[in-house]
Amino acid sequence: MDNFMDNRWILRGIALLVTLLLFMSVNLVPQSSSSNIIDLPMMNKKELLRDIPVTPIYDQENLIVNGIPKTVSVQLDGPNSIVKTAEMKRDFEVYIDLTSYALGTYEVPLKVRNLSEKIKATIKPRTVTVTIKEKVEKVVSIKAVYINENKIKHGYKAEDAIIKPNEIKIVGSAEEVAQVSYARVDIDVSDANQTFSQVLPVKLYNKKGTQLTISSVPKNVEVTVPIVSQSAYFPIEIIENGTLQDGLKLKSMITNTDEVKVYASEDWLNNFSGPIQVPVDLSSFDKSGTYEITVPTPDGAFKVDPSTVEVVVELAEETEQKFSDIPIQFTGENDNFTYKILKPTSGKVTVSARGFDEDLNAIDPKDIIITAKVSGLEAGTHEVTLSISAPRGVIYRLNYDTVTVEITDKNTAESDKDTEIVGQSSN
Repeated sequence: MDNFMDNRWILRGIALLVTLLLFMSVNLVPQSSSSNIIDLPMMNKKELLRDIPVTPIYDQENLIVNGIPKTVSVQLDGPNSIVKTAEMKRDFEVYIDLTSYALGTYEVPLKVRNLSEKIKATIKPRTVTVTIKEKVEKVVSIKAVYINENKIKHGYKAEDAIIKPNEIKIVGSAEEVAQVSYARVDIDVSDANQTFSQVLPVKLYNKKGTQLTISSVPKNVEVTVPIVSQSAYFPIEIIENGTLQDGLKLKSMITNTDEVKVYASEDWLNNFSGPIQVPVDLSSFDKSGTYEITVPTPDGAFKVDPSTVEVVVELAEETEQKFSDIPIQFTGENDNFTYKILKPTSGKVTVSARGFDEDLNAIDPKDIIITAKVSGLEAGTHEVTLSISAPRGVIYRLNYDTVTVEITDKNTAESDKDTEIVGQSSN
């Protein structure tokens, strides 16, 4: 027995036998999806993968193809580890190649690529029926249709909707595109009392008014619905308020807006006859030009449009004109006195007139009368205030407000003269 155990070949044989037994025991264990036993590459596996996208290959710029499914199912059959890798990565591709087909209807096989050669792929369905047609494009305007328009809040109405974009493109075969007669969006305006916006789907219809299932680009558009009060047009009347600044005169004030749109209830509109008075504050003007004036909203109305109007204002500015050498005249003289102006020595003054051109140009220097009232003054030298009488409408200013007047008593002057004569005779 000891000799038996000491034999090296016998021990090597026993070790080989044990190894074979262990290998066989592992491969004979039933495969379970829930077990943690390591898969062996020698075993095959079948796996059905769903929702695999189909890649179409054809001239998509000029052709349109009907009948290509978006996704298919693919059954993979092959070595366990390779199938599992393909299932996890899904980096293979199912495609349909129509590049060699003319216009018409065909039964075309689906194919797979980028898949290991060790895997057998079965596509379900294996073939599809497709129809190849020439692609046609058509641009159609969109119209808005109001639903429940009679249910808008009392006193309001919906004006024309603003659609962005207001056209859509239809892409399809010539037969499909030819069916489209018009496109529209349906807008529910129930209980609306203010402007609102929505994104709505575009619907396509044929000439009979039947809705079509053809799609458009874009499928949805943005609509804005102006909700306004009922309205009517009324004239406006410019009303002058306030006073112009000194030195300014209003020559004209006009507006190119004769009427405005007033939003109000139907009863109010029926009872209001206008005009709408637009007050203009003259004190706010400092020069000629165009001014924006607010149009007041009448009591009981909702709003006016436009809310402002432009008023073209033409103003005249005062200028100054001088009239020289206007003689000073005396009033209230006493026949017993003589009167002489000592200052100004010329006995004349310069008159400055400030006013508007049309008034200044109408003045004749002969119409300007300057007087010095000397009534009641005794002999001697006096400062006398000057007075002016001249055409109205302008402001006058004199270069002298007073004059120096020398008053001499004639009797005294004669007596002095006689005395002088007598004195000369005695010599």
